[in-house]
This record gives sequence, C-alpha cells and structure tokens, in this order.
Amino acid sequence: MQRSLKNNIMEIMMKIDRILILSAICIAGTLHASLANDLQKDIVSDTPLVRRRAVYSIIHSTLPPVTAMNLLGVAASDDDLLVRRLAVSGITQFSRFFSEARIDSVMEVDVSTSVVTDELTEDTTAQQEITLTSIALDILRTALSDSAAVIRADAVRVLSAFPASIAGGDVLSMLDDSSFIVIKEALRAAANLRMAGAAEKVGDLLKHKGEIVRVAAAEFAGNMRLEEYFKQLQKMASKDKSAEARKTALQAMIKIHPADKSTILKDYLEEKDMNIALEAALLLARDSDYSGKKTVFSALEIKDPGIRLAAAKVLLYYDDEESRGLFRSLLNDSDSEVRSFAEKNNRREQ
Repeated sequence: MQRSLKNNIMEIMMKIDRILILSAICIAGTLHASLANDLQKDIVSDTPLVRRRAVYSIIHSTLPPVTAMNLLGVAASDDDLLVRRLAVSGITQFSRFFSEARIDSVMEVDVSTSVVTDELTEDTTAQQEITLTSIALDILRTALSDSAAVIRADAVRVLSAFPASIAGGDVLSMLDDSSFIVIKEALRAAANLRMAGAAEKVGDLLKHKGEIVRVAAAEFAGNMRLEEYFKQLQKMASKDKSAEARKTALQAMIKIHPADKSTILKDYLEEKDMNIALEAALLLARDSDYSGKKTVFSALEIKDPGIRLAAAKVLLYYDDEESRGLFRSLLNDSDSEVRSFAEKNNRREQ
C-alpha cells in the first residue's frame, strides 16, 4: 500500500516537472518574441540614442543568434555613424559560430528584420552555422564599402574572426584601401589568419607614405617570418623617418632570425638615433644581456627627457650597483615624467 502510494506520488511529481519545463520553454519563447519585437521598433526609432541603445541590447541579449544578427544587419546601414560601428563591431560576439572548420561554403541569405525563432546553440547544425555566417558576411561585406574609414576598419577587424577560407579574399582586397587605418587592420587580420598571400604586397607597404601602414607592414613581415624582406627591414630600422617604424622593423628582424638576435641587436647599439639604440639595449637587457650599458648610460645625459625616460626603462633590467645609483639619481631629474617613473619604480633604493 505504502509502495503504491509512493509510486503514485513520484509519477505525479514527474508530470509536474514536465509541465514546469514546458511552461518555462513557452515563457522563454514568448519573452524572446516580445524582446525581438521591441528591439525591432527601437532599431528604426527616429532618435539616434534609442537606436544605439537598441544595438547594445541586441549584442548582449539572449535572443536567438540569427534573430540578433538580422537586427544588427538593419543597424549596420543606419545613418548614424556610432550605430553602424556598434552593429559591425558587435558581430564579434558571435565569433564562436564562425570558427568551425566544417563551414566550407556559405550560402547567400537576405538580411531582414523578421524574427527567427530557431535557437542557435553550441551544438547547432552546420546548416544553421552557414545561415548565421552568411548573414554576418553580408553585413560585413557591405560595411567594407562604407564611406567612413572607421567602419571599413571595424569590418576588417571582425573578419579576422572568420576562417581564412571564408574571409581571406575580403581581407586581402582591403590592402588596397585608400585609408591608412583600414590597411593597418587588413595587415593585422591577414597575420591573425596566417595569410601568406598578403606577403607580395608587403614590399610596397614597407615604403608606404603612412607611418601606421609601414609599422603594420613591418609587424606583418616579422610575425610571418618573411625572410625576403629582411634587408628591407634592415634599411628601415636605420633610415625610416619614424621612430616607431624603426623600432618595429628591428623587432621584426629578430623575429625572422631569432637565432641571430644578439648579433642583430648589438649592431644597432651604436646607431646615432638614440631611440633605436635604446630599443636594441632594451631587447638585449630582457635576455639578461647588458651589452647596451654604455648606450644607456650616455642616454641619461641627453637633454631630451623622452630619451632619458627610455633609458630609465632599460636601467630597470640592470642589477649592478652603478646602474642602481644612476636610477636613484633620476629621482631628482628635471623632468616630472622621468621623476614620476623613478619614484614609481624605486625598488632600487632598498
């Protein structure tokens, strides 16, 4: 009798559990539909601030990804620059669905504001991933033609989250963009995607009139270990008019020839350009090679406070009494930034 009663109670409890689960699913579906409808209205509001908030809500919502992506597609064509930037950049929130190796082809799917109720989960089918990827690519490829360079740069940056087999052609095409920031992002995206196809353009980009492009090209050459540009990087490290470009070229050289790092860096310790000489000393010091001491000590006597600050940063790696004494002397430097750095790192006074 008691066993029968217990079984009946358990059966009733199981039915209640099923009812609660079904109710929760229905409520969640209703809430998603309601949220999507509200955001559909907000995304076409006459007020830019409302549209911006809507995009932010879409990106961080629990909406089905395909629904969210369709709404971002609407926002990506907005007249307001910030709305477009938020929408394009927000696509990275869904990057986990773009990295699956099985996505070998992508269908064309129209971007719309219709509410899609099929949830996309980590266990989603390849076809659903293709659908989401198609919508995202459609948005990004449109953004690559945006009149605002920052939008094009954002789109290129997001494309680096896609497999190279899907986004590679789009990334490479942006190396010919008229904007320096877009070319920089395209080079970085190409490096992230390990796209050797971009290498043929590096030679010209290392001579580009834009500093940020030359820096990005040097970074790419180093990260991709492009031996064919080693001599050009050598020249760049000594002759480029930009200190940042010279330092980046030096860093790229030792990435290409890591076994010759010490030899390469020591060749630059005697450079007339103190920025590059101190960069060489710093990179050596990080490997506990104090060959650059003479360069660093002499830099502390230079009037330019920026040079003295750079020298102070190298001094932190030296652990002999003379170096510690020189570092303590910077507590009385005439420049406030140098003094502040010395005070902040005054462990050598102990």
